[in-house]
Amino acid sequence: MVVHCIKCGIIGLTKTKREALDWEYEGFQWWMQFGIDPGILSQHKAAKGHYYQKDSIKYKDYPLVVPHCMVWYRFKNTKLTPHWVKISVRKRKGIGVWLPIKPHKPLPDIQYLRDSLMVRNRKGDYEFRLIYDVPQQLVVPKEVLAVDLGERVMATVCGSGYRAFLGREVRGIRRHYAWLRRRLGQKKLLGKIRQIGSKERNKVRNVLHHVANQVVSIAEQTRAIIVIGQLKGIRRVRTSKRLNRIVFNMPYYTLTKMIQYKAAQRGIQVFLVDERGTSMTCHRCGNADRKQRKSQGLFVCSRCSLEYNADLNGARNIMDRAGEQGFLARALAEALKSGSIPAQIST
Repeated sequence: MVVHCIKCGIIGLTKTKREALDWEYEGFQWWMQFGIDPGILSQHKAAKGHYYQKDSIKYKDYPLVVPHCMVWYRFKNTKLTPHWVKISVRKRKGIGVWLPIKPHKPLPDIQYLRDSLMVRNRKGDYEFRLIYDVPQQLVVPKEVLAVDLGERVMATVCGSGYRAFLGREVRGIRRHYAWLRRRLGQKKLLGKIRQIGSKERNKVRNVLHHVANQVVSIAEQTRAIIVIGQLKGIRRVRTSKRLNRIVFNMPYYTLTKMIQYKAAQRGIQVFLVDERGTSMTCHRCGNADRKQRKSQGLFVCSRCSLEYNADLNGARNIMDRAGEQGFLARALAEALKSGSIPAQIST
């Protein structure tokens, strides 16, 4: 089973429908934060203690949990939208409200729908997070695609006959906003510093989504498993203040999670391998020495005199470790177990 979370904007709300949603959503916040029931449906009150732990409730907005058994879907090709969802609310008990939605991608079969969420964004508009649990067959793999995460290049991708350097923009975005925060701090403009924080985060996440999509697309085209270098413990390393600031701010974990869930939706298996030592080891002769990495982007082996791109050298070492640990054979066994056709191996 693969989880799909589809963002759906609720559009074209009439005054009556908005009042019904406001009553249920705001009443749910009173129930969650203060234990006061202004008159909302019992199915929504059940979320407290079941979906949300009572001892961890804080004073903030909580998404309204909509049980899957209380959601009705209808495809009706109207001018507004072809997708309509009906949910139950106290204001229209027994009748419910039909809501026109605009999903950001095609909706799976309604039979796979699970308990979903309704949220209210900063503009005051309502959105659905429709959550589906869809059965997925794994792709029968035939090769390994290694991904090395770095500082200058977010993801260096290496496979048999394929090389790619993705996400160079992240470093520039980080440096620009670090400089901007420093200048604003000198002028004591703390409000502006808080304001640009979300802009930086959104720009970086946008680049990460593009990088993750490209990595998964390459793996899909080449029928490969994805092996990512795991940077466990890198933030415990203490070097210079500048390098610490750069490393601490790089979103390695976020990118890894993005690749994992996007790959799972396409039936591609992802493995993590310890990256320790891959940046200072020659992929051709196996010689390991910290001094071999002459600069951020250049690797020169002291034994065989190999001159190579440092990030690409690390990716090739990750690919070699994947072979040593038998990830491809393990992925093949899992794919066949999931019901994929063995004959696909030879095609």
